[in-house]
Amino acid sequence: MSRILPLVVVLALGTSALYPAAQACGDKFLMVGRGAKFQRAYASLYPGKVLIYAQPSRDPKAGVNNVQLHKALRQAGHAVSIIEDWTLLEQALKTVPFDVILVDVAEGPRLQALVSSSPAHPQPLYVAFPTSAPAAASQQIVCRLKSSDRPLKYLDEIENALKVRAKHAKTS
Repeated sequence: MSRILPLVVVLALGTSALYPAAQACGDKFLMVGRGAKFQRAYASLYPGKVLIYAQPSRDPKAGVNNVQLHKALRQAGHAVSIIEDWTLLEQALKTVPFDVILVDVAEGPRLQALVSSSPAHPQPLYVAFPTSAPAAASQQIVCRLKSSDRPLKYLDEIENALKVRAKHAKTS
């Protein structure tokens, strides 16, 4: 038994010298990967047309104005359109069949009337900004997104909305 152990060690070292890929395992690899951010690649199962109604007066780094969110939506396979003017929003909803609209919860009542008259009937996803949180409570609108949420949270909510939309389209 005492002769087998050194033989196994010599064979293991000899094998790892022949295969450089085997050397990537172990402590050296862990030391290289330390501190690196690994993010989940997100590809949508239900890619759709997403309209973002972003008001220019809002913080450009928060919520629907976030550049990282726009990039994440495109990488997930969604077609993204950004509109900053209400009249352009009205025209776009009449002509383009959007699946989902990301909008501030304060715009809820105006948007609901606009969505109901749209031929595609897009699903609005409301985003709560700190200044519009009281408006959401008074209007009793379901608001699952906050302006401070990470892009992955937005992607999950959009995916859920598109999934429900796809199931509804199959039953119709």
